[in-house]
Amino acid sequence: MIHFDTNALIALPQWARSGHTLVDRVVDGEAAAVCALVWYEYLLGPLADGEAELARAFLGGNIEPVHEADAEFAAGLFKAAGRRRRLKTDALIAAAAIRAGADFVTVNVADFQPFVDHGLQLIPAEV
Repeated sequence: MIHFDTNALIALPQWARSGHTLVDRVVDGEAAAVCALVWYEYLLGPLADGEAELARAFLGGNIEPVHEADAEFAAGLFKAAGRRRRLKTDALIAAAAIRAGADFVTVNVADFQPFVDHGLQLIPAEV
């Protein structure tokens, strides 16, 4: 399973054109998903016409809800990462990926690095 960060969803069209290995993993049958918070950030755009529909299709509609347990775990992640305000949202996104046991793909590696010691399987990506 692969969970995508918002910036990775934004990069998907470019990655699809270039034959990126992450796209290949999904095309070859590995499940892909995002948590609802990532989907919300992605929909804020700007997006080209039809882009959200293509992203949803790529994900197989796997837009996962954020659960109460994710919120509780994320609060612990946030505290463990030093309570840095900029990590509030990222802690919740990381918690959802950890719960899913997913590889987590992001371009903003530094933002998610504090959560690796707590189980985040971070996959750095470039645009």
